[in-house]
Formats: sequence, C-alpha cells, structure tokens
Amino acid sequence: MTTDLRFQLIRRAVAEVVANESEVAGRLERAQQLSAGHADILAAIERLRPMVQLHCDELAAYLKESGPAEPSGEITTPPSVSRESNALSEALRDLSLAFHHCALGYTMLYEVALRLYEPRLREIAPKHLKAHADAALSTAGLLPGVVAWQLAQDGLHCACLCPMCGLGACGCVDAGTQTLTTAWRDAAASRPGLPWASAVPTESEPPAFVLQTPRPDSQLARAGVLGGERVLAVDGQQVRGFWDVQVAMRKHALGDVVGLLIQRGSETPRELKCEHVSEYPKT
Repeated sequence: MTTDLRFQLIRRAVAEVVANESEVAGRLERAQQLSAGHADILAAIERLRPMVQLHCDELAAYLKESGPAEPSGEITTPPSVSRESNALSEALRDLSLAFHHCALGYTMLYEVALRLYEPRLREIAPKHLKAHADAALSTAGLLPGVVAWQLAQDGLHCACLCPMCGLGACGCVDAGTQTLTTAWRDAAASRPGLPWASAVPTESEPPAFVLQTPRPDSQLARAGVLGGERVLAVDGQQVRGFWDVQVAMRKHALGDVVGLLIQRGSETPRELKCEHVSEYPKT
C-alpha cells in the first residue's frame, strides 16, 4: 500500500467518526431541549456533553497534527438523520442510536488503525468506543422512566393490577428497566467477543426500591409520598428492588396491612401502614 493511499484512508476514517460525533452532539442538544421538565434526565444529558466535546477536540487535534488534508472529499458533515423528535422518549431513543452508530464507527476506525499501524488512533479509538457504548446503554436505560413520565403528563397513570401498583408504588418502570438490562446482559454473555460487551451494566441492585410519583388518590399519594423516595423495607425485611417488594406483599392476603419503611432523601425513615388491595386475577 502506498503512503498516500494509507494517509487518505486513515484521514477518511477519522473524518467519518468526526461526522458521527457531530450527529451525537446535535442529538444531545435536542434531548436537552426536551428534558427541561425532567431534572434527572436533564442532568444525565448534561453529563454526556463534555465527553462528546472532548472526543471532537481530540480528533480535531489529530487531524491538524497529522498533516494537511488531501483533496479526496473527506466527510465533514453528519450523515442524514431521521425526523426531528418532539417527544423526549423519541429523542432519547434517537440519541442512543447515535451513540451506537458512533461506537460502530470507532470499531471500524480502530481496525484501520491496527492494520495500517497508526499508534495514536490505536489509543484514541478504543477509549472513545467504550465511552460511546456506555453512553448508548445508559441513555437507553432512561427510556422506561421517561415513557412513564410522558404518559403521566397526559393523565395516563399506572393501570397495572399488581400489589405494588394497586398500592400506588408503581413497579412498572423498574420492571421495564430490569428487562432491558437483562436482555443486554444475556446478549453479551452469549457473544463475549462483542466490542462493547464489557459495557453491559453489571452493578448489583440498589439497597432500596426507588418510587415513581404515586398514582393520584392511591394510598401512598394520600400519605404524601413523593417520587424519588425509597422503600427500604417491607414488614421489617430489607428490600433491594422491585421483585423484593412484590414477593413481600404477596405473602399477605388481600385486605391485610403491610408495613413499609420509606425514606425521603436523607431524612429519618418513616413507617407507613398500607392495605394490600390489588392483584392480578387468577387464571
């Protein structure tokens, strides 16, 4: 391979991921605009923006230091994107896809750097690939909560019949998030050679169940419980997530009183006595 061809192929591969990074930046900006009413999502988006800017700066520095571009039509604009999203959940979905797209671009760039031996890109590409894979998964993990939040904005509150949801302690977001995480983990476990397999979440369950905003007129809502408060224990037994709460409540018959230990922020935990009022019909 001639030196000129090697130079052109490397710079083209870099220019492509620069364009991908530009698309991610645009998706981040759109998601940030739509998340103004959701503080947690807004904070998550704002944490990602410096990463993308750092990537762009590193790649721009590489292109500048590697020499002037050849007149070979380097890609300098992002590829075509789908229609602009007007819902936060759609914007997050598109953002996650953009992160995935960027990770795949870095996979290709890394192989170019390996085969054509470009030491600096051998260092940059896998680092950026890992960051984008992490961002893609963490962004997708926000979707269950955002979908539930959007439905609530339209007055569509939880209609599930499980014991928790009947109480007002909706577990649907936690169940959706766990299902998503399990799907990623199982897929990665069955294909350990995937470049982003190490990015699949493996952290343990949190030592509590985080509540969504209780359904209006539910027992928890009438007790003044707010979204973001945590259920630490049920009937004196510590819970670490959705399934622990469900199992504990199903030890009771309908009409029984269930004791919940709930904490708001760093306040002293308080106990609430609630009635077990709802369950799926037996088939």
